[in-house]
Amino acid sequence: MRYQIVIALHLPIIILILLSLISVVLAQNVPLDNTYSNEMCGFSIHYPTSWIVREFNQKYKSGPSSLFVMAELRPGVPDGFKNVVEIEAEDITAYHDMSIKGIGEFMEFYLLESNVNIKESIRKDINNTSAHQIVYERLTPNGNVFKTKEIYIPTESNLYVIRFDTLGSNFYDKYISYFDSMVQSIDVDGKKC
Repeated sequence: MRYQIVIALHLPIIILILLSLISVVLAQNVPLDNTYSNEMCGFSIHYPTSWIVREFNQKYKSGPSSLFVMAELRPGVPDGFKNVVEIEAEDITAYHDMSIKGIGEFMEFYLLESNVNIKESIRKDINNTSAHQIVYERLTPNGNVFKTKEIYIPTESNLYVIRFDTLGSNFYDKYISYFDSMVQSIDVDGKKC
């Protein structure tokens, strides 16, 4: 009887863990058949056929620097808007230290000033290109936790920013393996936007 109670109490947790593992396995087997390319910024990324692309190609200027918002990609399901991959390019000359280490340190400082909880900040390679990755969480006024992973890829003229933004940790866990697979397909040529 005691074991049945223990199992009954832990069953929801076991089910969540199994569902997470299943989604990870399924995501690893999802082919990235489509390619988003932005010729103006020299950027491409592969994504699943079932995902939706919304192109912006909008440039914003602030003093001597600029931000070019290329597109957002998201799952083509009803709750897909809660999981968005945003793709941007910034004018890298606005940064004092354009090295991977300098970009990482600046982004950490900026995020900490924004009251977020940085979970991970590491240097990584993407297709033989040096990058920096930061994972962070922020708490909303109503108590929800939003989890984000950002990838920064500096070139001579651009700082490419690829951001996986979610409305809650459960959505993050559901789609993070898709994002990680997509990131490994990134190709940049550094063309100034």
